[in-house]
Amino acid sequence: MQATPRTTKSRAWLLLVVATVGAGVAVWALAPKSKQQDEDPGSESSASETQPASATAEVDLTRLRRAIEVLSRAQADPAGADRRGAMSDLLSLNDAPSKLTMLLEAAAADPTAPDKDPLWPDLIQGLSAIWQGDGINSGMDLMFVESRPRARDALVSSFAKLALERPGELSAPQRQKLTEYFIDLHNRVPALQQREVEVAARKIAGNDVADLMQGKGMASDEELEVQRDYKRSLEQKQPVAAQ
Repeated sequence: MQATPRTTKSRAWLLLVVATVGAGVAVWALAPKSKQQDEDPGSESSASETQPASATAEVDLTRLRRAIEVLSRAQADPAGADRRGAMSDLLSLNDAPSKLTMLLEAAAADPTAPDKDPLWPDLIQGLSAIWQGDGINSGMDLMFVESRPRARDALVSSFAKLALERPGELSAPQRQKLTEYFIDLHNRVPALQQREVEVAARKIAGNDVADLMQGKGMASDEELEVQRDYKRSLEQKQPVAAQ
């Protein structure tokens, strides 16, 4: 089957995102070493300042790896202190590419069903906050091509949250693109995300798009809003024509 322009573009962007995220993690992890190279290697101040920084980076990486490990295990108490601490560690990351890749890794590995996960709203809030400016387009493409079900569902929910709470940050082309992706993804996500997509689509694209997602307007006795408006306009014109 021949790839569509959208699919080709999405695949190309995904390769870019993988490279960017990987580079972001590497730069973040190696930042203390870069500082060490900038200092005079022979000075006592350089050794005393850079060694703790390098050690701190190693501790941070260990803590983040442990956080993902904790979230990847089934827990008897999904709201337990271990899970909450692990999610807090991931959300505390300041570097957006690193934060994105680790949150999605944790989301994909977590066996907890989203509708039974008390930390799911925190995950969605953390992802949604990443989408800013031009990064919104990149995030939408990532949402469209993400193949790990739970990570994809988290991305869908994060963009539904963006559409509902920050619609003013979406340009007209971005609204159109997000609407198209919502339509394409609607039947591929679980019921929880379907409901969120329908509400978000109603917010940024109007009632008819959301109604069609719900299957309305397909039966002969059902009408979409645009059909009702058209009939209403005809009825209003009829008395004028009869005079």
